[in-house]
Amino acid sequence: MQPDLFEPGAPLPFDGSDNFRELGGYPVQDGRHVKRGVFWRAGAPGKLVSPHDRRLFSSLGIRAILDLRSSGERLQLPDPAWPGVKLYESSAILDEEGREINFDPRFLAAQSPAETRRYLEEDIPKIYERLPFANPAYRCLFFCAASRQTPILFHCTAGKDRTGVAAALLLLALGADREIVRKDYMLTNRWRADSIRAACGKEPERAELLNRLMSVRQEDLDRSLAAIDRRYSTMQAYFAGEFGLNAAALKRLQDMYLE
Repeated sequence: MQPDLFEPGAPLPFDGSDNFRELGGYPVQDGRHVKRGVFWRAGAPGKLVSPHDRRLFSSLGIRAILDLRSSGERLQLPDPAWPGVKLYESSAILDEEGREINFDPRFLAAQSPAETRRYLEEDIPKIYERLPFANPAYRCLFFCAASRQTPILFHCTAGKDRTGVAAALLLLALGADREIVRKDYMLTNRWRADSIRAACGKEPERAELLNRLMSVRQEDLDRSLAAIDRRYSTMQAYFAGEFGLNAAALKRLQDMYLE
């Protein structure tokens, strides 16, 4: 089924990306909507190499790109140079000592079934619980938004986990309710369905593990949200504590990016 490009969360028709979409059009709790053409989320744009893709990307007027991947992932598929676009590189997944974690799904898929299952059941829940806190990559994203370095593209390798949580936090800061946030997060499975099926193969056990690895699960996002709720009394307190956005700063952000 072809996406309706006016539907919030619909992907743009890139040849090299099936999950390049924006946050524009989503409603927030005060009745306004997120402005179109401002916040873009995607997988790695290094696959946007066709003339069509380069023309389409250039038409978006993007001023900044935030690469949420680890250094090793960037070496495998560097971001292209786009004239007039500032590139920020900041890994969104760090261990307890602040070291980058390679979260490339292709690397994880190459592990043994036992190691993949352990990663899914033990490591990923911990990563999602840690993502919202003391995260330099997400702080960079909110700095860019607050300083009007937009339109901005933020991306990781597949555009689903690190990018999905970043999109969730932006939507929450702009006043979207959690059901909207969950909807946007889960759309990855809809728009990447063909890619997910192709990656999974036909061997039953391996296919089940790879499907979980290549997809998103609402329970993972909910781990991030629950972790915020345990640590902060309100979302306003969270944005003040993690990003320095007090009530007045949040209102300025909303007034900039809502209509």
